[in-house]
Amino acid sequence: MEVIKSQSKPVLEMENVLGMKGGDGESSYAKSSSAQLNMLQAVKPILERAIYENMILMSDVGGIFRIADFGCGTGKNTLVVANTIANAVKRSFEEHEMPEFEVYFIDLPSNDFNSLFRMLPPHRPDYADVDNDGDNNPLAGRSYIAAGVCGSHFRRLLPRKSLHFCHSSTSLHWLSQVPESVQQRSSPRVYVSGDCEASVGAAYLQQFDKDFTAFLKARAEEIVDGGYMFVSLPGRNEGTHIMEEQGPCGFVARQIECAFEELVNEVDTMLSHFLLGIVEKEKWETFKIPFFGPNSDEVERIVKKEGSFVVKLVKTLEGIHAYCMTDFERGEANIFGRLIANNYRAALENIVEAHLGCKRSTEELFLRIGKRASILVDEYISRETKHVVAFLTKKGAHNKTY
Repeated sequence: MEVIKSQSKPVLEMENVLGMKGGDGESSYAKSSSAQLNMLQAVKPILERAIYENMILMSDVGGIFRIADFGCGTGKNTLVVANTIANAVKRSFEEHEMPEFEVYFIDLPSNDFNSLFRMLPPHRPDYADVDNDGDNNPLAGRSYIAAGVCGSHFRRLLPRKSLHFCHSSTSLHWLSQVPESVQQRSSPRVYVSGDCEASVGAAYLQQFDKDFTAFLKARAEEIVDGGYMFVSLPGRNEGTHIMEEQGPCGFVARQIECAFEELVNEVDTMLSHFLLGIVEKEKWETFKIPFFGPNSDEVERIVKKEGSFVVKLVKTLEGIHAYCMTDFERGEANIFGRLIANNYRAALENIVEAHLGCKRSTEELFLRIGKRASILVDEYISRETKHVVAFLTKKGAHNKTY
């Protein structure tokens, strides 16, 4: 928590480069986040059920029900989340006076809010009532007033006790910084690996503990007593140790390591120097990815230790396939590789380019990731990701669900 309060240089630098790739190009987050959409769809029934089963109406919502999506990103995925929550809550109010809905889209200043707000559909307060497929067509209309808020979600961003529902998906696994002890090491491992020292995994877990605690403390000030929080993030199996299993984060890191290794091995040729610029071994060995995939035990322990929320549900979802071949024939491996490369670029290009300092080298790195994916199609398709989901309610003198 001290690191966040003091606004240390690594934290501020990370905020400037960590945002998803903006715009509407082929490798933008808006166009290349199908894996995240698949995860959203897998989690959606749990989110809706949590709302239906726990949201007994309160009389003091003040006529406005406020929702916040932390780490909202941009594109259709963002609107799917907002519509899902608003429509589910509206169904809970069917026999009561319907409030107005306000949704705060919250992300780092580097997020492409311009693209997000350009794609917002028209405001139709009765949208879910007149169009039963509203959940599946978020571009057709919205039943909420929209607002954007810039800033790190590890700090306070909204007025005290102003939120009724807080949401965060595929965002909290991103850390505020690479652990300081890991930054000081040179290693070809860009993340935790089975052959790393145990202290590396411990450092990542400690950083996640610090950041997630900061997130909970900030939200505890912003959410009303009895308000709700739903979070989901890539993670690991229950009871596993970070050195034993790294889940989706470990798989992504391994592909980046292999691509880096190819670039480093090519700098001995004049052609590579001319085309790519020098990708020094030091660049590879000093690059570390600031994410962490927790297991459900770690998430629950941190929530209970922080103390502001009651755990309603913590579980690990398995069997989620981030990628499928529905849109491709088996012979179109190159097209699949391009899809994977764009997906990785959408999430990681900004941070990779900031580290390499060379756009051409960055492009070549993701080109190699795509080539590997075109060879490893079956591994990508068959690989099941894991997601940790948690549903929490804010403690307080009037702690009751609604």
